[in-house]
Amino acid sequence: MRVDAPESSAVETALSEAERRGFRLAVLGRTGALVAIALFYLVAFQWPNNLVPAALILAVAVAGLAPLALVHSRFERGGRFAFFAFDMAAISAVLAFAPLGGGDDIPQNFVFLSGRNEYYYVVVALSVLVLSPALVLWTGMCAVVGLAGATSWIASGMERVVGFGALPRSPSREEFFAVVFNPDFLAIPVRVNEGLMIALLTGIAALAVHRARNMVRAHAAAEEKRNRVQQLLGRYVPAQVAQQLVDEGRLAPQLRQATILFADIEGFTGLSEQLAAAQVIGLLNSYFGAAATRIEAQGGIVVNHVGDALIAAFNAPLPVADHAARAVDAARDLQALVSGRDFEGHRLRLRIGIATGPVAAGTVGGATSQTYTVYGDTVNVAQRLERLNKELETDCLICGTTFEAARSVCADARPVGATPVRGREASVEVFALG
Repeated sequence: MRVDAPESSAVETALSEAERRGFRLAVLGRTGALVAIALFYLVAFQWPNNLVPAALILAVAVAGLAPLALVHSRFERGGRFAFFAFDMAAISAVLAFAPLGGGDDIPQNFVFLSGRNEYYYVVVALSVLVLSPALVLWTGMCAVVGLAGATSWIASGMERVVGFGALPRSPSREEFFAVVFNPDFLAIPVRVNEGLMIALLTGIAALAVHRARNMVRAHAAAEEKRNRVQQLLGRYVPAQVAQQLVDEGRLAPQLRQATILFADIEGFTGLSEQLAAAQVIGLLNSYFGAAATRIEAQGGIVVNHVGDALIAAFNAPLPVADHAARAVDAARDLQALVSGRDFEGHRLRLRIGIATGPVAAGTVGGATSQTYTVYGDTVNVAQRLERLNKELETDCLICGTTFEAARSVCADARPVGATPVRGREASVEVFALG
């Protein structure tokens, strides 16, 4: 799948951040593990032989927090490689030099019977958290090299090396113990097999990390495309509608009580005849952008533009409490907007109609082209009330249902009376906002 530069950059940023969080988790996990091991030494081993190893382990645990200071620096990536190389070198040094007890001299080759070499696997597992295949492979290589170096160092200090090859074909119990517990027993083939197991584990872990990175990359790319689609949809439909379309792939039809606000620019036809097309579009964009901000601040959604008019819905498609009062407040905000500033050098005046009632909302259109809209008698009433402003020489008319639902913000409203509205048989009780 081909991605463009901005999308690719976003994906790489997501991967880098995932690596950063993973490394932080690995460092903290390592610190916790070392503290647990130090406590184990204090409890499991006799005093005072347990103090020195516990203190050294705690010191290493604290020192291991230092790479966190390199986050967001140019040494951050290199610091991660150095961090895991240090841990593998420390484990190898423990194998090669740390004594097995505080009493009589115990041959260092017996260290491989103590389980210390299993720490290699813990560090490889921690490197997986960083989500970097290269780092996992580097950590595994350091483990194999460290194990080989520790084994070679121990073997070089022995006069002779005894392995399983010294056993007869069918050894007895006594013969087996005599070889395995021989002070010169090292079993080089076992160490080679252990190195192969570490290498195999590392390869599998690196492959798993590679797949995980591909999943992170695919998720980040999908999220980036989702955001871009949502932004693109947001240019043509309300943001909340775009969100639901992206999340669910469709917008379920709704029938609910809502309030519709219909606002039209008075005398815009004559004004547009005096302006060039670019000026008209610039003026409308300036006004519509500012108006949408005021409407959305009141919880409404601009669902459509018809020429120089806009249709806003309150309580559709998303629920809004006190939607009638919010629509009235939005109307006042719009009137304050146009009276307080000009748009592309021109002053505007609005005529607004508001109606409350049942509203059907949803996407309409063909299979290849759809749009979100609201329709029904309430929408028709709001549009008729907007036009009625011209006859009554008012700026904003609301229907009786809106008035009753928004009495708290309609103290200055005056009754106009029952007015016939084209398209419906019953008259509508109308109020004019002051």
